[in-house]
Amino acid sequence: MSPHYAADDDPFRKLALAIAFLAVSVSTLSAHANPATGYELSIYTMTPRVVWVGLLIALSVSLAVVFVPFSETSRDRSSRSLAVVLGGLVFAVFIGMPIIRGYRFYGHHDALTHLGWARGIREGTFLPFDLFYPGIHTVTVFISSTIGISLSRSMLFVAFLAVLLFCLFIPLCVLTIVPDDRAAAIAAFSAFLLLPITTISMYLSAHAMSQAVLFSPVLLFLLTKYLGTDQCGSILSAVGVALALSSVAAVLYHPQLAAHLIIALLGICAVQYFARRTVSSSRVTEQTSVYGQTLFLIAVFLVWSSNYGFFAGTMEYFLGSVVEFLFREGGAVGDTVGSQSASLAAIGGSLTEIFLKLFLPQLVFSLLAGGLALSAVLSGKSQWLKQMPIETAYFAVALFALGPVFLAYFFAAGSKMYFRVFGLMMVFVTVLGSIAIYRIVTRSGPSQSRSGRSMLTVGFALLLVLSLVAVFPSPYTYNASPHVSEQHFNGYQSAFDSQDEAITFVGLRDGPNRIHDAIHGNEERMRLYQGLSDEAIENGVQSQSDDGRYLALTQADYEREVDAYRELRYSEQELNAIGTQPGVSRIQSNGEFDLYYVDAGTADS
Repeated sequence: MSPHYAADDDPFRKLALAIAFLAVSVSTLSAHANPATGYELSIYTMTPRVVWVGLLIALSVSLAVVFVPFSETSRDRSSRSLAVVLGGLVFAVFIGMPIIRGYRFYGHHDALTHLGWARGIREGTFLPFDLFYPGIHTVTVFISSTIGISLSRSMLFVAFLAVLLFCLFIPLCVLTIVPDDRAAAIAAFSAFLLLPITTISMYLSAHAMSQAVLFSPVLLFLLTKYLGTDQCGSILSAVGVALALSSVAAVLYHPQLAAHLIIALLGICAVQYFARRTVSSSRVTEQTSVYGQTLFLIAVFLVWSSNYGFFAGTMEYFLGSVVEFLFREGGAVGDTVGSQSASLAAIGGSLTEIFLKLFLPQLVFSLLAGGLALSAVLSGKSQWLKQMPIETAYFAVALFALGPVFLAYFFAAGSKMYFRVFGLMMVFVTVLGSIAIYRIVTRSGPSQSRSGRSMLTVGFALLLVLSLVAVFPSPYTYNASPHVSEQHFNGYQSAFDSQDEAITFVGLRDGPNRIHDAIHGNEERMRLYQGLSDEAIENGVQSQSDDGRYLALTQADYEREVDAYRELRYSEQELNAIGTQPGVSRIQSNGEFDLYYVDAGTADS
């Protein structure tokens, strides 16, 4: 782009940016003016369309301004920085939609238990250090006490801030490795893809491992800064101390993440060790070693986890999984895949479809990262390799080192923890993929640059849409939103407050154990409540037990089973008929929560 053309184009870019910022403002105000009034199965469909239209307009302008004039002139750098801020604002509004639209809480299963642990800490039932990973709970209590908001809202902010940290420190990390604002801009939009979030063991809701993985770019940024510090006294430098404190924070957020990071750091240590042994002078030998920082993280991890039986539990889990995998027919992986495939086929889906919906952006960036690493190996001693930052090799080795850990979890019976390792791997993939895109774009010749920039803009736009449309669970991915409405929460609270202690609760699927954790702040998870069996729905809920019970059904249960799961286990007719079955009496209702008393029956033997 010529200077004259850029000057002529500058007023249009400024006008476009102004309109885009206005569109974000309108979208935010519209979302806030239309709060959730009850359970929402999908945040995408229940949010007013004008909100999404405004955000799409702003995102399109942001991408166009950032990538189309992809030059190094001061005018382009200025508008590019403003456009990246615009993109970040669009992303923040999108991720913060549950907060903006007044959700009481967002998250089921672990998230509800985490809310209960935060409640227990605030009420003094137990101390933060009684928990294995007290990070998000302590921060939740701190925000709640400081700002004066409810714990449930505070925990939404904790999850939101973790995402912002991820999106801030990924581009900072890339900028440290490749000191070019164009690389940082690419990294920013790569971060917006949220590749670690898969909605399978990695969530946008309160989930200790998810927030820990999203925190890890802070540690990686400090690591890249640390590598460039003076080798004399580097550990006691400001960056060294900050890196050590971040390591402590990683352990407190989730020791399992720390264990995975230790493996990645050991891979980097191996590169530095062998490079120093074989080459007297190289880019590796000129950098500060990470031996001391790795040993410090190992020490903190050992001291912390030794009090919680982490090693015994982990070894027992892995050995048991290996035995089960080797000696059972079919193996855990085959059984799981077969079961999921059959369930998806029953509701009109397929594994291929769900894979593309959930993992296509991850696949694209994994290919980019793999291509970058492979090109470095094949380039030998070429000038292209000499220009590649050594941190690229470090991160590629760290990614490779995590591979066996992923496989170990993958072949473990009944485990989904491999998606936790996958989430951390995607942090490294995001960094490496960003660098790969930068090198591809900057190596293009003048004749290819204009079409390449257009392709880059369109490519990022498609990937962003494909990724962000799947980060919140919804029927699009054959799932239901983990939204907890005011009526849902209050209904259970009233039911628990008025229950006869001698009578237990049942519910659909797992029963109301988690919501009991959230309301009562249990240190030990509630596991007493059970779910209704499929036969109980068909033959009558009174026949499942010899004792009287409370049966809790919510609007979330109904919409999940009927709309998201498409009547896979329970049909609409069966759910509607529960209240009319013999021996079933409704004793509480608030529009989204129904509590029934089921008379004692005769259980099938």
